[in-house]
Amino acid sequence: MENLDQELKDFYRNQRLSPHRVAAIQTAAQRTGKSRRRVANLIPLAAAVLLAVGIGTWLKGGMYGNPTQRVVAEIVHNHRQQGALLVESGQYGIVQAALGELDFPIRPRRDELIQAFALVGGKYCTITGSQAAQLKLNHRDNGIIHTLYVVPMTDDLEGIEPGVYETDGVQVELWSDQPLLYGLARGQ
Repeated sequence: MENLDQELKDFYRNQRLSPHRVAAIQTAAQRTGKSRRRVANLIPLAAAVLLAVGIGTWLKGGMYGNPTQRVVAEIVHNHRQQGALLVESGQYGIVQAALGELDFPIRPRRDELIQAFALVGGKYCTITGSQAAQLKLNHRDNGIIHTLYVVPMTDDLEGIEPGVYETDGVQVELWSDQPLLYGLARGQ
């Protein structure tokens, strides 16, 4: 049995790979190393692309998930600004003329709105990047100042859900009267 063990050891000790086979193994190892380095170099690039896409999606979506929430948040922000009016007048025709860059009518079609509120004046503002009218209205019964926003419907405004929303103490009513979107804000 000792002879068999010794013979096996001697046999395997004398076995050698041909130089051609050694070269093939070394080449394969080098290719594998290069592939691993390429993959390792692509990982940071892939991470950067995913980060850029994520940031782009977040910016497009804004901090709020749906278009209705974004519009309400913008209206609340604009309502709180309380900046100076471009024109002060109780007549829609005069305010419309002063806001000559707008190519849509600012007078709401709701008769009950016209009867319940007196126009104080207006100025330009933006809603989701579109130029809009920001009109100050005085409620005839209680004297509370409201802000009416009028903006043309765009692809960004598609999917807006009409209704009454409250954010941070400001109540916003949204409705559309094609081709315009209206938002009436009151509160703080």
